[in-house]
Amino acid sequence: MIKKPRNHKADGFTLIEVLLVLALVGVLAGLVAGNVGAFIRGAQFEPPSRVLKKAILDAIYEASESKNPTFLSYNEENALFKVSNSIGSELSVYPVYKNDWKEVYESPEVVFSAIGPESGTDGGSSIYGEDELVLNRIPFHYGSSVPFLVQIRFRGETEELRFDPFSGFILKREE
Repeated sequence: MIKKPRNHKADGFTLIEVLLVLALVGVLAGLVAGNVGAFIRGAQFEPPSRVLKKAILDAIYEASESKNPTFLSYNEENALFKVSNSIGSELSVYPVYKNDWKEVYESPEVVFSAIGPESGTDGGSSIYGEDELVLNRIPFHYGSSVPFLVQIRFRGETEELRFDPFSGFILKREE
């Protein structure tokens, strides 16, 4: 038998390479673990405007299916949007927060307002004051609703959304 000369180079990783990989894995694990709390807190709620859009589309759907009026309201105490029928029975509920949140988070403030009929020479004003146009709930009838806007105050920001009375989609503002 003929022996082949062996190269004395060892196969595998050196101790320094193994320690370097373990150190990098430890740093990455520390970064991820530090952000897990933020991910969990962020997953506890959905933006109120997104929840509102879902509730509006559901109210329109329910009114179209049943051929009876449905109503959308907001319960600030529980931070949820509620779709109900004309006798007040709850059809569906859309909460902003997923779990018990009252000690940790603030409740969004939501104000529904009808859009008054415009009058005047330029067609840009209404004979009704803002306080006369505030609504407790938005009625949806088969194929339409009252023209309305929603003002949402949440986390120090105010968002005003105008909705199309037929489709329920947000109208873009003319600037």
